Amino acid sequence: MKLSKMEKLMLKGRYGEACKRALELVIAIAESYGYGELVRIRGAHISGISYKNIGDSGLEYIKDLVEGGAKVRVKTTTNPCGFDLDKPWLFDVDEGFFKKQMEIIRLLKEMGAKLSLTCTPYYVDNRPRRGDHIAWAESSAVIYANSVIGAYTTRESGPSALAAAITGRSALTRDHTDERKPSIMVNVQAKVFDYLDWSLLGYVVGKLAPDERPLLRVKRVTCSSDELKCFCAGLGASSTTSIFWLTTSDYNVVQGVKRIKVTHRDLRRARDEWALTRRPTLVFIGCPHCSLREIKEIAKELRGKRVKEDIKLFISTSRSIYAMASELGLVEVLERARAHLIKDTCLIVSPIKLSKNDVVLTDSAKTAYYAETMTNVMVAVEGRRKCLEEATK
Repeated sequence: MKLSKMEKLMLKGRYGEACKRALELVIAIAESYGYGELVRIRGAHISGISYKNIGDSGLEYIKDLVEGGAKVRVKTTTNPCGFDLDKPWLFDVDEGFFKKQMEIIRLLKEMGAKLSLTCTPYYVDNRPRRGDHIAWAESSAVIYANSVIGAYTTRESGPSALAAAITGRSALTRDHTDERKPSIMVNVQAKVFDYLDWSLLGYVVGKLAPDERPLLRVKRVTCSSDELKCFCAGLGASSTTSIFWLTTSDYNVVQGVKRIKVTHRDLRRARDEWALTRRPTLVFIGCPHCSLREIKEIAKELRGKRVKEDIKLFISTSRSIYAMASELGLVEVLERARAHLIKDTCLIVSPIKLSKNDVVLTDSAKTAYYAETMTNVMVAVEGRRKCLEEATK
């Protein structure tokens, strides 16, 4: 493998043992499924920082890197951790979990990572430019960065994104080249209207074509970036893809690739998998984390209303968006309605204790998919307005 002078020095340990180990990992990836080359990156996003996900072994791995002198070389942000750092009591956090999660946070900060603690870094904390090469490890954010922004990133793992952040290098793969082209045409015959529809559409496309790079042909594109974010999350939950394309024109139809269609019946079938049959005990919105625009919409819906005493309403966002919402008085509106605007975390990576008698209602196919596989609770999906109605009526 051809290495630059700096990369050779990294391998010799000139920049510390941690940097040497990190580059060895990146090189191994490049040789195993990449093009046998490295690419310089402008930014990184690290996933797998919740103690619930990585446990003691992950904590020790990060600690070893820091003790080896690890420092990030590019702008690096972090995924959600196990709880809202200012409201740990909302998530059944015991003392042991709290201490170990905070140790992970401290170590990442010592490396120089920005504690964005969000799955939507592109809103405020770490928005790449079109054409930038980055190393991101969060399925929905990867797909969003490649497809909506036009950046270049492989669907990194937590350790590989961390290694890329430390070295400023990632393995050169197809995702870092213009060879990434559609491998399947998806004719979308279903009508999609809201966040849940887009989320379910992504989930269905991923289930039908889990290893493909889809080009979606739709009748018209009238969606917002927030709705595309929901599509990315659904697609990332049910597939291994890192990119998609949208078109309304027959002229963009790719010849020589497989073709499938998604109908209203397909979306209805997916929705029926998580039908609401009992009163919810927890309503969760914000997977991926809500934008400021979404929080404004929710606050408008809840103004003058109150969440029922026997229901919890969690709305998840990033630290940066939370601060903006607080300045605009939106946090006060939500708290007055007995809703909890939470930051730093989400339902999936938190240690919150749910029983088989609980019913989680969400407008996210990604939340429904992971909550169902990781817990014993009943999970249901509804549109966002219906979710808020169920929490307050």
